[in-house]
Amino acid sequence: MNALGILLFPLLLCFPPRNPVETKVGILPDQSGSTSVASADSLKDGDEAPMFVLRDLKTDNAVYLRDYTGETLRRGANRRHVVVLSFWSTWCQPCKEEIPHLAKIAEEFAGKPLKIFLVNTMEWQSTTEDSVRSVYASRGYTLQCLLDATGRIAMRYGARTLPMVVVIDKHGVVRRVVKGFHEDSYVEFTNFLRDLMN
Repeated sequence: MNALGILLFPLLLCFPPRNPVETKVGILPDQSGSTSVASADSLKDGDEAPMFVLRDLKTDNAVYLRDYTGETLRRGANRRHVVVLSFWSTWCQPCKEEIPHLAKIAEEFAGKPLKIFLVNTMEWQSTTEDSVRSVYASRGYTLQCLLDATGRIAMRYGARTLPMVVVIDKHGVVRRVVKGFHEDSYVEFTNFLRDLMN
C-alpha cells in the first residue's frame, strides 16, 4: 500500500466511496506538518443541523443560518432555502477542486431557494484572515464565505477531514453529508439538490 493509501485507509472505513481512486480528501495537518484523522462522529441524514452565526469573509457582517433554514426563521427572513455548507481550508487541494463545481451549481440554480456557503476552517495557526481573503480572491471564488476561525462550527458538524459538504433542507434537517471530493457525482448531487428545492 502506498503512502496515500495508508493516509486514506481510515477514511474508507467511515465513508466507503463508490470508487476509492476518485475520492479526494484533504487530511488535517497538525502544526508539526504531520497528518491525522480523527474519529468520524459527524452528523448523519435526519439530524437537526446545528444553528450558528458566523462572520462573512468579505463584509465582516454576521450571517445567521436561521435566516435561511429551520422550523422558525429569524424575524425579517421571508424564504426558506436548501443550504449547502462546504467546509474548506486554503491548504486543502481537494477543496480547491470542489469549489468550482459548487459555484457551477450556484449559477445553475440562481434565483432558486438554494444557498451555498463556503465555511473556512482548520487553517494553520499562522494563517491570517487577510491571507484567507487573498487566497479566496486569487482563486476567483465567488460563493459567500464564512469564517470559522476557532473551528467550533466544524467540530459541531463533525468536519474532521476536508472538504466536507453538508446539505440541509428547508426545515433545518441534514439530508446529506459528503466527505471528500467526488467529481463523478456532480450530476447526481445537482439532481438531489433540485429535488430538495421542490
